Amino acid sequence: MRILAVFLALLSMGIVQAANHEQAGSAEEQRNSQSGYDRIADFGGPDGVEAQLKQSDENRTAMFEWEAPGRWLKPWYDWKTTIKKDNGVALGFFFSVLGQRASDSTTGEDDALGGIYRFNGSWTLLNNGGKNPGRIEWRVEARSRIGNNQAPQTLGGGTGAAALNSGFAYSERFKTDLAVLNWTQGFRDSTTGIAVGRLAFDVYLDAFAFQTFAGGFINRGFVLNPTLATTGIGALGAVAKGFVTDTIWIGGQIYDGNAVSGEFDWDTMQENEYLKAVEIGWTPSFDRRKRSKIQFTYWDKDERELAGVSGGHGWAVSASWQLGDKWLPFIRFGDSNGGAGVSAEKALSGGFQYTVRNDQKWVLGAGWAKPSEKTNGAKLDDEYVIETSYNFQIAKNFALLPDLQLIIDPAKNPDKSKVWVAGLRAILTF
Repeated sequence: MRILAVFLALLSMGIVQAANHEQAGSAEEQRNSQSGYDRIADFGGPDGVEAQLKQSDENRTAMFEWEAPGRWLKPWYDWKTTIKKDNGVALGFFFSVLGQRASDSTTGEDDALGGIYRFNGSWTLLNNGGKNPGRIEWRVEARSRIGNNQAPQTLGGGTGAAALNSGFAYSERFKTDLAVLNWTQGFRDSTTGIAVGRLAFDVYLDAFAFQTFAGGFINRGFVLNPTLATTGIGALGAVAKGFVTDTIWIGGQIYDGNAVSGEFDWDTMQENEYLKAVEIGWTPSFDRRKRSKIQFTYWDKDERELAGVSGGHGWAVSASWQLGDKWLPFIRFGDSNGGAGVSAEKALSGGFQYTVRNDQKWVLGAGWAKPSEKTNGAKLDDEYVIETSYNFQIAKNFALLPDLQLIIDPAKNPDKSKVWVAGLRAILTF
């Protein structure tokens, strides 16, 4: 199969290069910031505005050191340094393009090409450069198919996957929108925080190291627990989380349950239907909270009367643990009553990220899901997925990630016991 051969060739190239490359120190030692954004206090998961601002500003170790791009971008990073220091303003861009091909599709269309485009920004109005900053955060975002191709999310449905969509984030129905606009405030040396306004719920709900479109995984089973209820990106809401001891935190959040991604609409709040969640988590230290932790989340979503969607509730557990500089294993489990439009009643996934060297990372994961009968229909088989990808940091601001997924027993494609989905992702940040 040609797409499998291409993926394995790229993977082999990276492993061979790593074998001939002397490790130049840990990934944490090699990273620094191009505009001083590494000192920004972020609140939420790795796909939050502040987290992506820091990511877009990283001075990464790259496979190739091209002088020309560095010269072209230096004035941009110098200007960012100045306005952050003098005015408390931070800016960054994130672009991700994904092309995929499936071995089979129920629609007969096996190819997909789509993108996610973001302009992130924050303006620190209180305590810029000090403790407990208060800031306005915003994100202008769009997601679309490219050209006449279908979007990867559509292809994921075409494979027959009910809960384990192979490209769920790359939608063609997300119009350009001011998707995030909120006030975020830190307290107690930023070990506690609140965010109020238009929020991206996936930044806070069961926030997890791999819950990002900039990471290694693409499949829904690894990025966003398929048993969790969702709402639109840009939902009016509020989040509060904080450490009650040196190692334990608690949190709560509430969102407009009828928000629609890609639509700037306040009117849906009038329906008084909400997505609510509470959580408790443990980490060995505050500084390790992003990667070494275990957390429990309980959620409840009201019935959406006008939309004709039942209410629902459920819980999820997520755990990950950084082992030295190279290994980051994880496991996630979720259970729900199948209501609130969730794609799965139960789901389990696990895997790891391995830092081959500072400019290359490999991820491998396996997942299972029992599709929700209320959402997808009765008598559907359980689904399974295996996914692997390899991150080549080609330049400081540009990465290529070949990806391969095997969907086993796609619930809505009973004639196929397995479907392969191969992809190539390009990520540009600055």
